Amino acid sequence: MLCIKREIIKFLIFGFAFLISIFNFLINIKMKNRIILWLNLSMWFLLFGGMLFDMLVVAVNWKSGDIADIQHWHDYFRITNPGDFFYVKFGVLLFAIVSLLAYWKSSKAVRLLLTLGLIVIFADMAFTMLFFLPINIYMDGSNLDPVLTQQKANSWFTTNYLRILLDFVGLYFAARALHKSYVETYV
Repeated sequence: MLCIKREIIKFLIFGFAFLISIFNFLINIKMKNRIILWLNLSMWFLLFGGMLFDMLVVAVNWKSGDIADIQHWHDYFRITNPGDFFYVKFGVLLFAIVSLLAYWKSSKAVRLLLTLGLIVIFADMAFTMLFFLPINIYMDGSNLDPVLTQQKANSWFTTNYLRILLDFVGLYFAARALHKSYVETYV
């Protein structure tokens, strides 16, 4: 018990020091001018991290496509549902649009990277709604065919790697746009 308390105290001290360093960093004048790009990047990190968490922690529980595993997955989402994750996607979309509008007159490289990031989030949302949403709706149903369910689960998992890659590309574009905003001059 004493060891756990020590670890909690270390965590709190580290967290406090981290918050102070972040606060000092935010005061920096360059940061103030680029807060929208930082928020855009933060939303991309949140989306990418959520996708990894879903793939590594939540979705592996029904990866087999077994009907009992699917029912267990339904029981897990009694209070929330997987659709709540769209709030994060809409946040990324919002900050991608705001960033592009705010930095439209910046360098061509920043504008191009932000435009590509906006295209990526549109592609991600379309891909999710056209491919993954029908599978999720089928899995949410009560009349599940064991063979079809297993095929859909395998298809979902195989294709989800592509969606994670797409989100990583969007994260890269957001990070690169932020970096370019520091190293390039405006036109």
